[in-house]
Amino acid sequence: MTYVLQRSAYYLSLFFGIILFSFVLFHAVPTDPARVMLGPNAEEAQVSALRTKLGLDKPLSTQFATYLGDVAKFNLGTSYVDGRNVRTEVGGKLAVTLLLILLSLALTLVYIGISIGIEILGIRKLGEFTDFLWVSFPTMFSGLLVALLAAHYYPFTTFSGAFTRSADYLYLLPPAFVLALYPMAVLSRIIRAEIVKIRRSQFILAARARGLSEWEVLRKHVLKNALIPFLAALSNQIPILFTSTFIVEIIFSVPGIGSLLVRSLLQRDFPMLEGIVILNGLVVILVFMVFELIYPMVDPRIRVSHAS
Repeated sequence: MTYVLQRSAYYLSLFFGIILFSFVLFHAVPTDPARVMLGPNAEEAQVSALRTKLGLDKPLSTQFATYLGDVAKFNLGTSYVDGRNVRTEVGGKLAVTLLLILLSLALTLVYIGISIGIEILGIRKLGEFTDFLWVSFPTMFSGLLVALLAAHYYPFTTFSGAFTRSADYLYLLPPAFVLALYPMAVLSRIIRAEIVKIRRSQFILAARARGLSEWEVLRKHVLKNALIPFLAALSNQIPILFTSTFIVEIIFSVPGIGSLLVRSLLQRDFPMLEGIVILNGLVVILVFMVFELIYPMVDPRIRVSHAS
């Protein structure tokens, strides 16, 4: 319980830092939000009145306190451009992005399973070659290549705007594959290197000497001990996936958070940008918290070391 409270307090402070960062970023940009909303031809009196209505004439400390209270109530405001609710808009786009990331993780885990099988069968050169192949392609290049192939040969190239049919999910497979290439290569290398190192350990020789079969040694000792570094590496890939998905979404015209980010930047829609930063940060923090809870279940020594 102490371990959970310690980690929760840490991630809560991290989320507070994200909120502070988004607030500072918003006020550091030399742009008047009231002028953005009313347009360049608005009269100064109108701009001043709107600035007062938005509370932009108050001290920064007062503005931050109000902003923090709104975020605590999950009120992220409305768009400066068209009045859309930020939470609803960002949440809807983020759902598409999360589904894309989940599909890419599913493809990654399938590849990891195949890679482990290749390592166990002793076909190491094949695994090393495929890992090198995947990691050699930059996301931009592989995305463009797969997009061109999908446009000519893949039958599911349209999205209805809502996941109401199976074709909408199949539409996300090519971008999910592109998104999965880098983590597939990195995680495959890590898990195979850990398996090789553990299989040469003394306690594995002792387990074999006790009469355990190769399958029991693999299942009870090798894979279990290789799981912690694999999970640590997997958790580190999550922020990379969120970054890469912006590029992939633009290439494949996926209506996710990436397209919303680009549009909001071009329109200087600061509430929407703040909502993207906060909700993305919240999702990443929740993912890290889940991993922090999984680690002690796999290896109880982690909980003991944190407690001490």
